[in-house]
Amino acid sequence: MSASLVTVFFVAASLVAAGAFTAAWRRDMAAALAGIPLILGGAGVAFVGVARFAAAGGPHLFGHGFAVLLSIAAIALLALGLGIAGREGAR
Repeated sequence: MSASLVTVFFVAASLVAAGAFTAAWRRDMAAALAGIPLILGGAGVAFVGVARFAAAGGPHLFGHGFAVLLSIAAIALLALGLGIAGREGAR
């Protein structure tokens, strides 16, 4: 069984929607930052899916590399946000 591009987009959209809902629903800033990796993870899934289905016979490395870059950016944004939230809570 193979996943189609539409299935990949539905999974990516559900991850982005869950991340946006988490970021908007939580009142605490540190808890709201948990939605950022979900949003960027959904974007990464979409890039990997597009790269897989767009390249007919060539390598599929661009989407995978961009997904890795997005995951590193998500971790960095989460660490930065938690550091800022920690400083604001101490005041």
